[in-house]
Amino acid sequence: MINVFTDIEKFQPELMDVARLFLPVAQDIEAKHSSDISGGCWVDNVSVFADGREKTIKRSVQAYEGEDELTYIRLRKRACKQALYYALKEATGYTPPWGSLTGIRPTRLVYEAMNDGLTLDEAISSVIDRFDVREDNAKLLGQICKMQEGIYDNGSEGLDVYIGIPFCLTRCTYCSFAATDLKHGKKLIAPYVDALVKEIETAALDMRKMGRKIRCLYMGGGTPTSLSAAQLERVLKTAREGFEIEGEITVEAGRPDTIDLDKLNVIKNAGTTRISINPQTMNDKTLELIGRKHSAQDIRDAFLMARDLGFDNINADIIAALPGEDKNDLKYTLDELIKIRPESLTVHTLAIKRSSALHSEEYKQTDPDEAQEMVLMARKAALDNGYMPYYLYRQKYMAGNLENVGYSLPGFQCVYNIDIMEETTPILAFGAGAISKWTYDRARRIERAPNLKNIELYTARIDEMIERKRKLYE
Repeated sequence: MINVFTDIEKFQPELMDVARLFLPVAQDIEAKHSSDISGGCWVDNVSVFADGREKTIKRSVQAYEGEDELTYIRLRKRACKQALYYALKEATGYTPPWGSLTGIRPTRLVYEAMNDGLTLDEAISSVIDRFDVREDNAKLLGQICKMQEGIYDNGSEGLDVYIGIPFCLTRCTYCSFAATDLKHGKKLIAPYVDALVKEIETAALDMRKMGRKIRCLYMGGGTPTSLSAAQLERVLKTAREGFEIEGEITVEAGRPDTIDLDKLNVIKNAGTTRISINPQTMNDKTLELIGRKHSAQDIRDAFLMARDLGFDNINADIIAALPGEDKNDLKYTLDELIKIRPESLTVHTLAIKRSSALHSEEYKQTDPDEAQEMVLMARKAALDNGYMPYYLYRQKYMAGNLENVGYSLPGFQCVYNIDIMEETTPILAFGAGAISKWTYDRARRIERAPNLKNIELYTARIDEMIERKRKLYE
């Protein structure tokens, strides 16, 4: 356990995020943080008590008092976190792979530096120097920025649409999403689809009146193909006829045990340009262990079925550090998927969230060093086979404090994935638990309108969800 005490109470959650970076290697540490302003600088003092010893570090950072309030708070918070980070690093002798970074979106720091006038190479160097990020990870951010060239939305009038389908055949043991399995939730689907269609129709009409065009549409979940072919067709038709969609349409076909010819035809006929078929692993023993009711061969068969229907842009998701798996298991998954040759490959690192079954079972994460070896193995396999990284995000409670990376063959980057990770484009999100975001690029301010997570409450209060969204764009 690491306890952090600070005289800036409102920064306590962010400081605890820094402390979590050191939990893989450090236990029973107490850190005391205090701060004041002296001579135009913020002066942070951190005393760390560990193994019966005390280490103290003092860190001074220029106090940007002339900035607007939001920028001032952001920079002040960053200075406090940096002071605690270097104190804990000195006390433990451990350097996390992403240095002092605790945020979800590290690429934003590169873009931030470039907006200040630095070149891409200079921005990468600044991330290494300012945040102690390991050099290979900083270069990974640079590769991602290059793959986002021409796609990164820097202030257009574009708009994205997300449609959430919170149903799955079974619930995976690592899952923390607000989704329900069909055994318990099948009776909820029909009224849910009715409410979802109403929500989409209303916003689509508003967007047409406002002259807003749709940059891309993404249907995720849960597992969208948990719906029947008729239900899937109804939702997609509503969106296609309601919005003026100019670009990419992605549907997560997800689990192969929900895919059949009728559903794939519905998806194809709706103008879908990209689908996901997500194995997570190609090892049958692991599939059973994590609660999946299909085999690796079912994954291969689903890919062939989709190819035969003409789908030429397919993504596959896998997870490193799954329960019971080691480097050899991950290598087998990578080798098998490369034979299938999806256009994009997303490599997640297992994150054990509090609402997952693994957390309830007190599952112990893979050793951080082994998890890191697995992620680096996946990175090398992707690069060696022509896949380039195009988006990245991090989560709390990930094995080894690592990352999730989307790789693609050149020309097959998913626009929606870039938009949602870089938070540059407004997103209208529909369905239970979906969160609409309206961006204000100059101040990097984002307003949010979350839908209720509970499916029954969402369905019963759909008019309220519609009005929440309207307050964003009106």
